[in-house]
Amino acid sequence: MRKKSKAVTIKEVADRAKVSVATVSRVLNNSIRVKGHLKRSVDQAIQELGYEYKPSSTASRKAREPARIGIVLPNIGNPYFSLLIAGISNSAVVSAAEILLFNSDENIETEKRHFSRIAHSNVQGVIYIPFAREIDPFVFELMEKKFPLVFLDRELQDGETCFVGSDNVEGAYHATTYLLDLGHRDIVFISGPSHLSTSTARFEGYSKGLAEFGLKVRKELVLYGDTTYEGGLREMKKFLSRKVKFSAIFGSDDRMALGARRAVEETGLAVPRDVSIIGYDDIPFSEYMELTTIAQPSYEVGKNALILLMELIEHRRRPPQRILLRDSLIIRKSCRKV
Repeated sequence: MRKKSKAVTIKEVADRAKVSVATVSRVLNNSIRVKGHLKRSVDQAIQELGYEYKPSSTASRKAREPARIGIVLPNIGNPYFSLLIAGISNSAVVSAAEILLFNSDENIETEKRHFSRIAHSNVQGVIYIPFAREIDPFVFELMEKKFPLVFLDRELQDGETCFVGSDNVEGAYHATTYLLDLGHRDIVFISGPSHLSTSTARFEGYSKGLAEFGLKVRKELVLYGDTTYEGGLREMKKFLSRKVKFSAIFGSDDRMALGARRAVEETGLAVPRDVSIIGYDDIPFSEYMELTTIAQPSYEVGKNALILLMELIEHRRRPPQRILLRDSLIIRKSCRKV
């Protein structure tokens, strides 16, 4: 019989990389504190020697502490983000991971302080939902070090990151063509901030839907909100004061759609008799308001983000990775045929 080759040890990796065993251990456990050039040396030694690290085995899992995961999000008050966290949390229980939640309240300085805390804590991976136009430099530092990092819901368009979300282009396309199939041609689109990937993707889907019916995007029908109920209310009031002809509204998230609905109803118009409205996300309150919307599989998106992050932590996958889940149209009572 052929003799089985001896498994490579962590000490052999350390010798090849010319570092200490402790440094190799920190690299294997995704410590942020390892300098970039040392991590690259260890990674190269692992590849050259064919070292197999199997932290997910039963014995190893019992012998070490649960993975500590940092979640950095812009606003825990956003109902959709709460739905994502539910998926992450439930998956974390199965993966024996510990969740640390960092809520920035859409304040750049607060987010910077959160990342500073993460840099000085024993966190093995980060799930990040960005909100600002400029990404914190520390995020790019994490990416440079190949630290386990997953962008959630909103992505960085560089082709090198790991991202989990839903197909916003397809979802917005279905929302737009649903209204077009009902006979609407003058459709107001309320976008989120233009620098967010979700906003650009949903605008792309809206444009694609119009083009399929031989229509062009009309600038006077495109509004820019801030993803809040108050933002949708404010932008729709300004639009209504301009007396532009329209018959339907596509709010690129449910909160803005519901805000727009209130603005419409305050003028004496009725939904859906006079104006049809469709939203995006399917937050719980939308069902009570009988809002037709595009539902994102929030639980599954959150669950997949945690699973992907754990696979990065355990060196079973490497960046870049991109996971897109399909959205679905939920028809309620806020739209009608014209």
